[in-house]
Order: sequence, then structure tokens, then C-alpha cells
Amino acid sequence: MADTPPRAGQDVEVRLRPSFQGSGQVIGVVILLACSVLFVVGGLADPASPGGVVFLVLGGTGIVAFGAVLLVLLGHLLGRRPLLVLEDGGVRVPARWPMPRSRDRVLPWHEVASVCAWTQGVMTGRGVSHQLAFLPVADSSHAAHTSGAEILRVKTQGMPGVAVLRWNVATLPGWTVKADDVIREVRKRTDVPFEDRRVGLPKKRRVVRKAPPKDA
Repeated sequence: MADTPPRAGQDVEVRLRPSFQGSGQVIGVVILLACSVLFVVGGLADPASPGGVVFLVLGGTGIVAFGAVLLVLLGHLLGRRPLLVLEDGGVRVPARWPMPRSRDRVLPWHEVASVCAWTQGVMTGRGVSHQLAFLPVADSSHAAHTSGAEILRVKTQGMPGVAVLRWNVATLPGWTVKADDVIREVRKRTDVPFEDRRVGLPKKRRVVRKAPPKDA
């Protein structure tokens, strides 16, 4: 499905498209869960032996752990909860499933000091990702949780506001709204300073059309 630019005046909800990668994660967890069940079955064959006890413990632990992971993954795939919402009141970061939506985080626009698009990682290596950070004003209660934001602080150095990981989101390739459209919408809704510090983006091809030949 093609990306649809947001319409003026409406909330912008950014979701993640279903992908082979997400399906592959589910399949991988299902396989691990099945192996855990087999461990339990093997342990039940001789539960009184040391080997049987080990199999039961490992299998039971795997069923609980991988079952919980599978539940969360299925919730993400089937629930289609937004990853980011731009609304009239501010920036909303929905709570991850299965947490209730009452746990959503909301940063009001009047408490946003600046916005920065930046890149995490080294271009010569792997794992490069583009991010979008909303920096709350220094005297805001939303600027209190600054632990773990050392990299973000370096990337947004010189910009107004406080670097807080809670208000930083990764702009994933599978977003239903293109990252550039999200940035344009942010700039429409607030006039705070914005800087695009992303690196390694593909350059747009420049199409040069030849002028029609003049009539002799």
C-alpha cells in the first residue's frame, strides 16, 4: 500500500506495516516455544531423574518466556497500535501493547523547545537508524528523565531543550507515514527550532528534461 500524506487538520497516526521481518520473528518464537514443549514432554518421561528435572525446568521456563514474547509480538501485529501520534494537543507516544492506552506519554506542543532529526550509528558499519527527537523545555516535568540520553545529548548539542529518550522515536522504514511527511507535519504544528542532522540519506535523483527543439 502506498504511503498517504496526512491531510491538514487531522491527527497523524504512524503505524508499522506488516512485514516479512515481523512474521519471521513470530515464526522463530513459535519454533522456540515448540522446542520448550518438547523439553517438557521429554522430562515427563522420567520426571524423577536429574535429567528429567532439568528438562522440566528448562521446558517450563521456555514456555513461560517464549509464550510471553509470542503474545507481545502477536499483539503488535494484530493490534496495529500506533507508534507515534501528532495531535492538536501535542506529541503522543502510545504505550506498547499490552499496556493500556492510559499509559500513553503526551508532550504538549507548548512544552516542546526544539525538534531534531538525527542518525544513530556509523555509516561505515551496520545498524544505522534515523531518529526523531522532541526536546522538552528545561522547566517542564517531561524533561526530568534524562538518564541514558548521553548519545542523544551529543547529537542534539546546541539545540534548545533537554535530551530525553522518552521523547525520541526511531523513524522505521516500515512507517505507514513517511518520515519526511511526519517532519513536515511537525513543522506545521509548531514553530520551534528544527534541525535535520540525518546523514547517509539517499540523494534524490535529478531529472533533467531536454528542451523541445525549436522550429526551424
